[in-house]
Amino acid sequence: MFDLDTILGGYVVGKWLTIALCLTSFIMVVPGCSYKQPQGNNQQGKVEITDMVGRKVVVPREIKKIYAPIYGTVILNAVVPEKMIKMDNKPGTPPGPQPGNQPGNPPAGAAQSGGQSGTPPQGDQGGKPGNDRYKKILEAGPDIIVANTQIDMDIAATVADADKLQNQLGIPVVVIDNRLAELAKTYDFLGELLREKEKTKVLADYCRKTFAEVKAAVDKIPAEKRARVYYAEGPKGLATDPAVTRHTEVLDFVGAVNVAQVPSRTGPGQTPVTIEQVQGWNPDVIIANRLKADDSKTLLETVIDDPEWQNIIAVKDRRVYDIPKQVNNWFDRPPSANRVIGVKWLAHLLYPDVVKYDMKKETKQFYKLFYHQELTDQEVEMILNDSEQK
Repeated sequence: MFDLDTILGGYVVGKWLTIALCLTSFIMVVPGCSYKQPQGNNQQGKVEITDMVGRKVVVPREIKKIYAPIYGTVILNAVVPEKMIKMDNKPGTPPGPQPGNQPGNPPAGAAQSGGQSGTPPQGDQGGKPGNDRYKKILEAGPDIIVANTQIDMDIAATVADADKLQNQLGIPVVVIDNRLAELAKTYDFLGELLREKEKTKVLADYCRKTFAEVKAAVDKIPAEKRARVYYAEGPKGLATDPAVTRHTEVLDFVGAVNVAQVPSRTGPGQTPVTIEQVQGWNPDVIIANRLKADDSKTLLETVIDDPEWQNIIAVKDRRVYDIPKQVNNWFDRPPSANRVIGVKWLAHLLYPDVVKYDMKKETKQFYKLFYHQELTDQEVEMILNDSEQK
């Protein structure tokens, strides 16, 4: 089952519910499909392409307006922010320096860490849009809708629902691959689709280089020296996600041991756990996604004097870190291209003697490439605060 609120937020009724359910349910898919470049013949300004789950889709040869839910928006904003449809005149402003932004604050339109994926850049979450959201999507008249895959969803259902939505709305639906390790291929694909190969080559090369460097380094670490990590979610840190889900792909990629032996909650994730379970797992390291941009305390500050947490190794050793969350969370929510910098951050955090990065330099480079931002030293300090060994 797919949760409508997880993808688009709010409630709809009548005929718009049918549209909304379709728009929700096709967004994600499991791995296994071969990657294919967009291809086809130009016919009266249109071309047939093969999307990243093997569907044949006829799209305009020149794509001027795109609608994408949050996961796809983060990927696409790095390439064509000017083509992304803005919803409610609020989120959706192309990333980049905006008037009134204070050092360390995200640019207008940035996805934040609240809820499933926070306030989205393009507006498929945040608030209860009711009928208006779907009417506005149709009224905006996107040339295509970009859906995307996830590691823990079913391909057959995704393909069927993408086809159904496309037939109902009369708007081409193109599915891209949002699995972390496949993001370079996704940017290659988008370069062909959007005729932006020069831009996407830079992004794809960055992803490939990052993944190759980190994998080569962590592969040298013997199993007995791999860090045992607890991913703490929520204000009290008592929710988490197990391995091999969209929410923990970064942890899996860097070769750490996810201590959480819990069932997965498909879609929103955040399986509730007890402090007794965390005590039993006794992790070496805790990384925290507090899910709010305005938490006044770090998780370490919250638990350091709590007798229920004090004897956990990570707390005793003060190896409890808040995940950087501006512009988007580096680890999860949304599980999209924002996680690429998270791979560098987490690998370096866990294995600083093996994976050696200057994270201040790396942060500036990533934000310039993917968010079109030139960060100051002060902004970098604020982003990395509470997220590094001290």
